[in-house]
Amino acid sequence: MMKRYALLLICLTALVAADARATEVAAEAQAFDPRSRYSADEARSQSQSGNVVPARVAVDNVRRRYPGAQVLDVELVRSGSPFYIVKILTQEGRRIDVRVDAASGRVM
Repeated sequence: MMKRYALLLICLTALVAADARATEVAAEAQAFDPRSRYSADEARSQSQSGNVVPARVAVDNVRRRYPGAQVLDVELVRSGSPFYIVKILTQEGRRIDVRVDAASGRVM
């Protein structure tokens, strides 16, 4: 009988943790302001001034991390420290948003 209660407690704990993470992800999505994206001209200017690495560097780093993936889109976002969002389609057919530090080009 104690095993059943222990198993039930473990399952409930896992469900609560998963729900908390889902709530956190939803809050991040709601907090993201689409106006925080740089325009193409602003992004080019930031890259030319040396404030951020060129988008090509971010894409190359993502391609090394996800070989064979197709790059769909790249956006430069200003949020504290700027970062790129590189949208890719993996070989398995999954669409993933990869976050890349714009200052260093490191995949986060």
